Amino acid sequence: MSCEQVKGLLSAYLDKQLALEDCRNVTIHLQECVECKQTLADFRHLDALLASFPRVGPDATLRKRIFSSPEYLEITGTLAARTKGETVPYKRVQTSDWNRPQLVSLPGGRLHASTASPTVPLLTAVSYPSRSHGSRGLRAIRFTLAAAVLLALGVGGLISWNLWHPQGQLSTNTHSIIPPAGLSQPLVPAGTRFVFQRDNALWSAPTDGGTGIVRLTPTNVVVATTWTVRPALTGRSAGNMLAYIDLQQGFVHTVRSDGQNDTLIQPSLFKSGTQPSSMWDTALGATILSGLSWAKNGSQLAFLADAQGNGQTGLYIYSTGTGETYRVPLPFQGSVAHPVWSPDSTRVAFVFTHDNQVGILDYNTQNHGILTIVSAVNSAEHPNDTVLTLDWSTSADTPSLTWSVGTAKHIHSIWQERVGLDKSAPEKRLIEGSFIEATYNSSCHAGAGSWLLITEQGDILRLDASTTTRLGRNKSARSAQWSPDGSYVDYFETPALDMGMLHLLNTQTGSDTLIAPSVTDNPAPTWSVNSQNLIYATSTHILIVNVQSNKTSQPLKLQGVASTFSWSLTTPGQVALSMADGQQGIYLLDTQHDTAIQLDTDSLQGPIMWTQVP
Repeated sequence: MSCEQVKGLLSAYLDKQLALEDCRNVTIHLQECVECKQTLADFRHLDALLASFPRVGPDATLRKRIFSSPEYLEITGTLAARTKGETVPYKRVQTSDWNRPQLVSLPGGRLHASTASPTVPLLTAVSYPSRSHGSRGLRAIRFTLAAAVLLALGVGGLISWNLWHPQGQLSTNTHSIIPPAGLSQPLVPAGTRFVFQRDNALWSAPTDGGTGIVRLTPTNVVVATTWTVRPALTGRSAGNMLAYIDLQQGFVHTVRSDGQNDTLIQPSLFKSGTQPSSMWDTALGATILSGLSWAKNGSQLAFLADAQGNGQTGLYIYSTGTGETYRVPLPFQGSVAHPVWSPDSTRVAFVFTHDNQVGILDYNTQNHGILTIVSAVNSAEHPNDTVLTLDWSTSADTPSLTWSVGTAKHIHSIWQERVGLDKSAPEKRLIEGSFIEATYNSSCHAGAGSWLLITEQGDILRLDASTTTRLGRNKSARSAQWSPDGSYVDYFETPALDMGMLHLLNTQTGSDTLIAPSVTDNPAPTWSVNSQNLIYATSTHILIVNVQSNKTSQPLKLQGVASTFSWSLTTPGQVALSMADGQQGIYLLDTQHDTAIQLDTDSLQGPIMWTQVP
């Protein structure tokens, strides 16, 4: 294809409206043509700008007044039939007033119109210049965007003026029209909502009873269980975008928290011709599924793919602002796993396997440099060793990486290295031993982070940067987890058949309290965001313990087998939960007043995550 042909198809290419053959030809051309790739980047940038515009949903009264007004009828070219009291849609109104600009819809627009009526033209749709490129193309795009915004503002101002100053004709007109069907659908209201997965799709549920459960993902995708929510932006309580993998087609998608702008991210996770369904049960597929990682500021998404088809995973970075994706250059042929972002969102550390050596590398997204943290964690003595946990401290001033080394259920060392802008000090081994669990909490120790270790004998240790504290001895402890702020630890003693004695351990005083003798490990006990309450389940009841008073609530009124707990990010005492048996369904629970609202009668499997619709 020539550049002229490709540029004429780019808008449809972004909207995924091309035939498969045309889509394939455009993709091949974009891989070789810098000019067309830049034009595509301009289009995506404009998409991001349009998507960031505030969304306003008028109430029913205002909606009716707008769509019944003579100004709207003239703007949209709709003429109300006077003869039989019916409307005659889409009949053009001719006007001889040359001073008034002719308002028309712009075809081929870049705005997604999934909620708009297919028969009503969109006044806000914008068509891209087909011959634009470079700075001239960007100027043309900006001019088109500005013209569309001014047009919308002018139309809105005209309608608003006449609505605030109603004429006699408007007040007496009984031949009003019904707003277009697509526009009459209620918008997902602004505010905090929770998201869950069911029937291969992601769904959003309300927290205030305002609207029902809404499907976020298209019907033709199969969502993997490793979906994730973007971190909250500044001034927000929760993220406003989700990332997920489509198991059926083998692509990463992003979608807004209100279900709009579902975006397929190139490249494919596997080489063309590969059936994704045949890959997910392999080690390669499992690595890709676990590779979604948001930058802390939400501006970038890291993911893994075997786009070259050589059985090795590469690291890709997607920008939410520009819509561009690039592959991180690696010093050797090898596979990437477990990408994690630094606190300032400029670096990505990851596990890198090359020639049977398992190391850790760090990639700087600003200068595109690669730093070797450790060349190999395995050795001739321990050839099967790998990196089990890799994370950053939360300190942006003195960022450091920490990781555990060993095999599943046999961790023998914990390491740390400070990562500077110019150079890094040699890695430091913090502890060596034999552990069955190692859990890191970056919020502990004034942001320097702390490890929670369980020895083979069941002892509980806290490991800070240079200090080891024994919190419990001979506890036969399992499934230990931090509270969010690191002040407490809950663990099971002598668990059997997914149940055990639940303990609460104060990490400051060392006091150990038995909470309940028979608690389920699935779902696991779950901490509130403020680390003050812990919700847990027995085989028949759900209870809550307050850590300050060490008092356990009476069993909640809901009875049956719970499957998932999730505390609200904004409302103290509010919990979203799913019941798999008994009073089956999805509930929003007010634990302070022991009241529950049933949102759905079907249960779910998997996590519940919180989002915010701006």
